Amino acid sequence: MSCFVVSDYHVSALVAWAIRAGVTFDASPDALAHELATSNRAAFAERYAGRYQDEVAPFGGLDYSAGLDLAPVAIVKACDCLAYQCSDWSAWEQSDACLDLGEIRQVAMQLTRGPWSPAEPDDGRPLPGYDAAAWTLDAPEPEPEPDPAAELARVQRMVGALVGVAA
Repeated sequence: MSCFVVSDYHVSALVAWAIRAGVTFDASPDALAHELATSNRAAFAERYAGRYQDEVAPFGGLDYSAGLDLAPVAIVKACDCLAYQCSDWSAWEQSDACLDLGEIRQVAMQLTRGPWSPAEPDDGRPLPGYDAAAWTLDAPEPEPEPDPAAELARVQRMVGALVGVAA
């Protein structure tokens, strides 16, 4: 089994989505995000016996704006990804992080299936949109800064075309 460290955005999107969905936890949102990130890093360290640790950056903190556009089915798959990445940690299944991630997944499943869905987090039925959802969540690319010279040239072309039509 392989293991990788998910992005800070991935962890933040899960926690921020849970907050917006009304999921409550014993820990603060910041503590929950650190708990999930730490569990992932513990699994990575255990899986690779401490190798590559210099390449793993510490968790950068919770971004409350992460994942604003994610559907519940995308959260289910992102939870599955993080759970898989954490499963190499010998203490994962007994950890608070495992329970909390399961709670996020269960709420996302409920919202995906609707109120008639059974309470079980996975009832074996295919989940519409699951296969198309991303396995890992990365921050969206920022919009490129507008080029003032290119914008001016575009406006000048439009004005020139309008003047030509009016003449």
